[in-house]
Amino acid sequence: MERENFEPALSKKKKKSDLEPNLLAIGGTEIILQRHGKYERSVDSPNVGSLTEEGAEEIYTSSKEFFEKLFNSIAESERKNIDILVLASDTQYKDGGRRSMETAEQIIRGLKEELKRLNLDDSQLLNTSSKVSGNRGVRPTPKLREPQMFDNSPEFVEFLKKNYGDLNLDFWIAFEEDKEKETREKMGAEGPDEITDRMKLMVDVLTRYSRFYHKKHPDRRLIIWAATHYDTISPYIKREIFKVGKDIPLGVDYGAGISINLDQDGKGTVKIAGKEYKIPKKTS
Repeated sequence: MERENFEPALSKKKKKSDLEPNLLAIGGTEIILQRHGKYERSVDSPNVGSLTEEGAEEIYTSSKEFFEKLFNSIAESERKNIDILVLASDTQYKDGGRRSMETAEQIIRGLKEELKRLNLDDSQLLNTSSKVSGNRGVRPTPKLREPQMFDNSPEFVEFLKKNYGDLNLDFWIAFEEDKEKETREKMGAEGPDEITDRMKLMVDVLTRYSRFYHKKHPDRRLIIWAATHYDTISPYIKREIFKVGKDIPLGVDYGAGISINLDQDGKGTVKIAGKEYKIPKKTS
């Protein structure tokens, strides 16, 4: 497919309302990669790095609506056969909050209210179920972290700030388009290609997990909801799904993202701007 056919899908900004539930077949899986909600960015705020009250409420409301639509779309007798696992980036904003973890907590809050409303069992939230191991809360997941240059290569961050501005639009364009690739590699900073590889591995791990899960529980549907960052979703969509490289802009609102549908064989598709695209399968 020619590159220009992808441009409408990439240029349309991804919004919270684009995340819609899919009626999965038995044995099917939906993987949601969602950008965290709005968060406090002022370093002078005691809540820096945490979701704002508005951001938390927006995530809670949209996730509650998502699960309401999901459960209302299937027969009452089948609602008890849907399981949900919630993951999140464990990134901490300097010494402040963990915006993706807090986003995931609001997703769980919305889900629990819907389960209660429909008299469904809390064990359908796998985080609290005996079906999976863990601390029964949001599952912190390092592969979903924001770009690792902040923790591992602060000198490259300072280099970009000096040349492009302090975490402004020009800064992020320079990073995502890898304009300073030579310097970045010399300083050992993670770049957009490495982030794409990290997200490819994450999706592959979740795909394999879903196959094992369905093998053990063949009569169920599975949703894996992963709260992450713009800077992981954007390169994954552009470089892995569309293979278009770096120079087409992509907008992802706070709370927006993509939904990957896996069939029983682990073959994945994603719908963007109303059109369905195949998820490349791992070749090794």
